[in-house]
Parts: sequence; C-alpha cells; structure tokens
Amino acid sequence: MGSLSIPLRVLVVDDDEMSRDLLAVLLEAEGYAVQSAESGEAALVLLSQGEPPPDLVLADVQLPGISGSLLAGELRRACGPTTLLLAISGSQPPGDALSRFDGFLLKPFKMDKIAAALAAHRPDLDPVEAPTDREKWVVVSGPAKSAPNPKLVSIHASASSPRPASNRGARARTQIPTSAKPVSVPVLNEKIYRQLAGSMPAQQLQEMYAMCLSDARKRIAVMRDLAAAHDGVQFVRQAHAIKGSCGMLGATELYGMAAQMEGSGLDPEVTQEAGEVNSLDKLAAACDRLERMLGSRD
Repeated sequence: MGSLSIPLRVLVVDDDEMSRDLLAVLLEAEGYAVQSAESGEAALVLLSQGEPPPDLVLADVQLPGISGSLLAGELRRACGPTTLLLAISGSQPPGDALSRFDGFLLKPFKMDKIAAALAAHRPDLDPVEAPTDREKWVVVSGPAKSAPNPKLVSIHASASSPRPASNRGARARTQIPTSAKPVSVPVLNEKIYRQLAGSMPAQQLQEMYAMCLSDARKRIAVMRDLAAAHDGVQFVRQAHAIKGSCGMLGATELYGMAAQMEGSGLDPEVTQEAGEVNSLDKLAAACDRLERMLGSRD
C-alpha cells in the first residue's frame, strides 16, 4: 500500500507463533503497524488497555479457547463498528464460525487482498491510497442445508497461490486416484518469491525462509512422535501449521505435501493409498530442497 502519514493498525490473533511472526513481517513490509496476540483471550485483554482500536483484526478461526463467531462478537464489542474483522484459516471453516466476521481470507493470501478489504470497508481512505485492482467480494455459502449469511464475504486467494486441499471437518480425507499420473510440483512459487523480494531487504527475506524451514523441521520431528503415539488430532494440527506458513511464502512443494498430510491424517487406508506423498521423510527432504534452492541465490 502507499505511504500513509499514520499507518493503519492491524491486530493479528493466532496461536501459532510462526504464523504470527510471518504475518507481522509481511504486514509491516507493506507499511502497517502490527500488534499480535496468541489467543482470543489475550487479544481482548490487549484491546481493553485503552488504546485506540485497530483498523483491522486478522483472527484465526481455529484458536483454542474463545474463537470463531463468539470471538468475533467480543472483538466487535471491544473495537466498535469501524474495525474490519477478518477471519483467517488454512482450511474452509464451517459457516457458523464466520457468521460475525466481516470477511474471510483463505491462507495463503496476498497482502493486496488485505488492502482491497480495507478499501472496501473504509471508503474514508484517501482514494490515492486505495488499491487500483479492488475486487468484488462474493457471498460465502454456509454449511450444507443452511442459507448463506448475506453479510459475510470472502476474499479468495489468487490463482498464483497454491491451491488448498479440501477439508470438510475433522474426518475429511483427500482422495488420490491410484491411476493418476504424478504431477510435478515446483519447490518454490517464483512469482510469490519475487513479490516478497521486492517488498523487503534480501537479508530479511532470507531470515523469513530460514524461520519457516526451522519451524517446519521442528514440527516434522514432533509429527514423528505423534504418529508413533497414534495421535491423529495433533498430527493434523502440525501439518496444518506447516501448510499455512509455507503457503504464505510460496513454498509450493512443502505446502502441497503438508496439505495432503492434513487431509489424510493417520488414516491407515489413506496413508497406504497416498504412499510417498504422506511420508515424513519426504517432507523433510522437501525442506532440504527448498534450503538448497534458496542457498544458491545468496
């Protein structure tokens, strides 16, 4: 976004430290002033300290504790009507979780989606500062057999972003035809990489990818233990976190593999069907490939 005398204020609410840090870096590179909270409860405490409310709240809808529609209602009471409340998630949540938000961003999303959302919500912004490619928001349908909420809108990820895997509830599974020809997936989305490289110093960009890779490797180690313990719920949460951070950075191969693992979980039949795609060893090898590719650009 353009240079503003008073930066727009954004509050990021996410229980995953990596996601919070990554979003903060990306938003600050665009000129926003960013605060973060690790939970809905922490966000409400922060908002109760008497400071002016943020212009935008980005809240993950899969938080422990207060979350979803209940959190949105509390945020609205704390912030007032001028704050834009956007839910964010790496998977499509049920419609009732979004019912009190102003909109929904499906990870990975680009920073211009946020600028477009703010411009649509805040017509008082200087038109010069508003994005020129403002998109029309579309209504998000609610759960099956329920009417859509006409006040709820969604901003879809661009075609250049990795496509998310389908996730319909905790038992959702990604189906992979056994006869399907393997599709070659690039290690890195070059368009996203160039956009990031043009918005921040090279050293900062390198640190972001290093942070992402370190986080992914730590989670892979945890996932090995979770698989041995047959803890499918936490296994899927770790895959979901890897998917979110890798998607935002255009780490396409890692994003796709993590999305596959999130979809298949620890279901023995799907794991056997998916074969190497669900292998933690392959996921670790993908980290190594991305690291080598990035290292060659130093």
